[in-house]
Amino acid sequence: MTVNDIGKIVLSVGVTQLLADLLSRKFIFQSDSYKKSVATFQRAKDKHEKTAAALAAKRLLYEAQQQSNPGGKKSSQQISAKSLEKDEKKLKFESNDVTATAAEVARRHTSANFSTAIVFFLLYRILAAEYSGKIVALLPFEPFHLLQKMMTFRGLAGAAGFDSSTEFHFLWVEAVGERGA
Repeated sequence: MTVNDIGKIVLSVGVTQLLADLLSRKFIFQSDSYKKSVATFQRAKDKHEKTAAALAAKRLLYEAQQQSNPGGKKSSQQISAKSLEKDEKKLKFESNDVTATAAEVARRHTSANFSTAIVFFLLYRILAAEYSGKIVALLPFEPFHLLQKMMTFRGLAGAAGFDSSTEFHFLWVEAVGERGA
């Protein structure tokens, strides 16, 4: 594989990624519905954090009151266990609301990721067809016998133990890319 071939592949992938990102930004991430979903999520998250902080402070006050007033005498300033339960239910409701709004934002991200995956699959098919039957790399190890049959020698006539085809490298780069992301 020549430097020109490598440059062509890198340029193809780079331009495809740039176009996919720009189209996703234009049609998904800058839409009013996406911005509204993100704003709703942020409001729900802020409300949940505020309620959680208030509940934690209220619990501390309740515990301090229980320790200082073991006889159970009530004053007008005391916090009841019922009040704490009510606030815990409110916190749980708000937690469910945060989860629901986060799911809505994630749903909008899924369409962008899915379309990018389709575009890259098409690019892979084009590049695989162009480099079919060509050795694209020499591996620094001899792969397992099953892996040789399935991926590394695919489309290579009379390949040696260290030769590798396009399919193997595409899957390898995808696996490393997913782990690194």
